[in-house]
Order: sequence, then C-alpha cells, then structure tokens
Amino acid sequence: LLAKLVGYDFGDEDIHAAFAKMYKVDYQKAKELTFKQLYGGVFDKYKDLEFFKKVQVYTDDLWECFQNEGSIKCPISGHVYDKEKLEKEGNEMKPQKLLNYLLQNLETSYNVCILWEILKLLKNAKTKLVLYTYDSFLFDFDKGEKELYSKIEEIFKSYKLQIKVNYG
Repeated sequence: LLAKLVGYDFGDEDIHAAFAKMYKVDYQKAKELTFKQLYGGVFDKYKDLEFFKKVQVYTDDLWECFQNEGSIKCPISGHVYDKEKLEKEGNEMKPQKLLNYLLQNLETSYNVCILWEILKLLKNAKTKLVLYTYDSFLFDFDKGEKELYSKIEEIFKSYKLQIKVNYG
C-alpha cells in the first residue's frame, strides 16, 4: 500500500522477495528489516534505495501538511487526523508515527472495501468467509463452487494487490 502511495512499482514480484534482493539477505530477514523500517524509520544503510527515498519524500510532505494545515485526510476513508485533537489526547506525533497512522487507516479501508465485495459475492453461496485478520482471509469453500475462487482472486487483483494462497 505504501508503494502505491509513493508511486513505486514492484511489478509482479513478491515485495519481500524484491526487498531481499535489495538488502542482499534472505526472504524472512528482508520481511523483518522492512517492517522495522516502516514502523521505526529507514536505516542509514538503506536510505539510498529508490523505494525508501520516495517514502522519505512522502513522509516529509505528509508531515509538512500536518504541521502547516493542522491535519491530514486519509485516502479512501476520508478520516481526518487533526493535530490539535491528537495533542489533546496525549499523542505526541512525529513524522514516522503519522505515516503509520495513515497506513493503518489505509489498510483497514482497503480491507473493508474488499470484504464488502466478497460478502456481496458470497451472499447466496455455500462458500463462506470464515475468518478475517488484518492480512488474511480464510474461506470454507464449497466443492461445487470452484468458480468462486477465481472471482475472489479477481477482487484482490482489482485492487492491484498480490495474494498468496494456501489450502488444506
């Protein structure tokens, strides 16, 4: 989602695999490094990577808007983070924290839109959405409704999101 916000294209490659190449580490280590940087700030070692340069520019612009205008408005949800209100609530905002607030709001907004489309698709189906957590959707597929798999996959693709599928 952040790549979309900053205009960076990973193409069809798995994002963590792409970072593994950039960092010259294995997949799991890349995932760990990326999340540490997204939530705590970019490490000096990686600040010159194009993705993180774009993230820094976006974060700086977001912070400048927040400081000068007193608020930012989240994409999709339209939720407004108001500087004065956050300060009254005891939230000491910093650029990275503000970016994280926006990203969490954006992720939830995307997921609500996706869930809505999936729930409409499954309204009269035997296949059920059983569990949703922040980045996973668990379905109990009816064997007679195999065509729903590709329709659900299309919903994710319409949001230009990569998906991984496991079954058992």
